[in-house]
Amino acid sequence: MTVTRVSFVPAAPPLNGWRLALLAAGLIALLPSSMRWLQQANEVRRLETQLAKAQPRRAPQPALTPTQQREQDQQTKAAAEAVRQLNLPVARLLKTLQAPADLHVALLGLDLNGQPAQDADAAHVPSGSLKIAAEAETAQDMLSYLAFLNQQQMFRSVYLVKHEMAGGAADQSYRFQLEAQWRQ
Repeated sequence: MTVTRVSFVPAAPPLNGWRLALLAAGLIALLPSSMRWLQQANEVRRLETQLAKAQPRRAPQPALTPTQQREQDQQTKAAAEAVRQLNLPVARLLKTLQAPADLHVALLGLDLNGQPAQDADAAHVPSGSLKIAAEAETAQDMLSYLAFLNQQQMFRSVYLVKHEMAGGAADQSYRFQLEAQWRQ
């Protein structure tokens, strides 16, 4: 039995004569382009090596001594505290402290020390302490202002620290100090 092969692809003609000349001409025409491509590839490789050498190298950080580590921790805490104080809501606090028109209270001074409160709520809500010095025409105005501040959502608690009567016998005004725990 003889095996016959069926091929649907015709056999390639041999490279001779004009076909060989056409192939040689094509290779000669591509030679300048391929040389330029090789030059560019070498130039890219050279520039990548130069760039890798020019990259700044990170020097290994020396281990800090315990004293240096404590100093660095203190500096970090001081910087964090300064940033925290810069971010205090002072404008909002001042707007909240403004007494209603029917209360005759004058603010004399504010001490926004910004120390966080030491309770469980302080871990979740940024807060601080505010000392307020004020003067009221009557004791009722003083107490009404205290009640007004206690109703403000910004304050967790407001309490009277001290009060005294100021002025002469004719002018009986009350000077008082409040301390408020605020939250943001």
